[in-house]
Amino acid sequence: MPEPKHALEKYFDGDAVAQLTAIGYKPMHLVEGHLVGDHRSPFHGFAVEFAGHRQYVPGDPPKHVDWNVYFRSGKLLIKQYAQETNLVAHLFVDVSETMQFEYKGRSKRDYAAFVAVAIAGAIQAQKDKVSVHFFADSILAEESATGSREVIGKISNYMEKSELKGDTAIGRILSMAAEDLGRRKAVFIVSDFFNDVESMFDGMKRLLYNHNEVILLHVLDPLELDFNHEGPIELVELEGEGRRLVNGRSLREGYNKAFGAYREEMETSCRKLGIDYVLCNTGESFGLTLAKYMNTRIARISG
Repeated sequence: MPEPKHALEKYFDGDAVAQLTAIGYKPMHLVEGHLVGDHRSPFHGFAVEFAGHRQYVPGDPPKHVDWNVYFRSGKLLIKQYAQETNLVAHLFVDVSETMQFEYKGRSKRDYAAFVAVAIAGAIQAQKDKVSVHFFADSILAEESATGSREVIGKISNYMEKSELKGDTAIGRILSMAAEDLGRRKAVFIVSDFFNDVESMFDGMKRLLYNHNEVILLHVLDPLELDFNHEGPIELVELEGEGRRLVNGRSLREGYNKAFGAYREEMETSCRKLGIDYVLCNTGESFGLTLAKYMNTRIARISG
């Protein structure tokens, strides 16, 4: 991987961003933005794409009357069009203590940082806006939605220099965020999701109720996905002070069964609610993982 051109862009991978930009991120549904852009809006005006008719009311400009319909049926109907709008995406990045974990290779913290920066870069490259919220048991820092490239440096700087501490409260944080984000936004959550599954999805349901689109990027170490350490291993509680020396072989079957059930519950809940679930294995290329997801997404939108 090439060295970053700026100290504040440690986690910026130009090749990955370029690949994602070439694929493009398109919302599944209508979005509400602030500027005229590339995505369909739920609001109606008199420009761009035909969306339907409404009844004529006194004061409507005659030029918007559908005269073809009038001559056929005698009804005065006004032509409506769907405006185009820009996408506003919100990134929620987990910076709790469990994100420090690494067994071989890249830590979950670093992987999450690369993912967040790549998504932000790709969204901004298509002239849309992105905000970022760093959280553990509360929102610790955030940057408002912007189209400025500076947010990439801010994500990189925060993830590189800030101490990861505390446990996480994803469900409560997302419930609170739903009150502030409004409707029809894209919400990316980058986390290991080590929290109560039911409470997490309660928060996500609040976002979905406001017609936001939710994407889960589940960051996990290969050892978490398949505990295959055979010898003695010291387990250190990352969100506490507990330590315990155990034999890895004795844990493997029970751990993998329990973790597999947890993964299945996560994926099943996402599928039922229409939430995109993306497994981000830190032992694999984050660029390829995101590109595969974006390509699959485009295929779904295209039908």
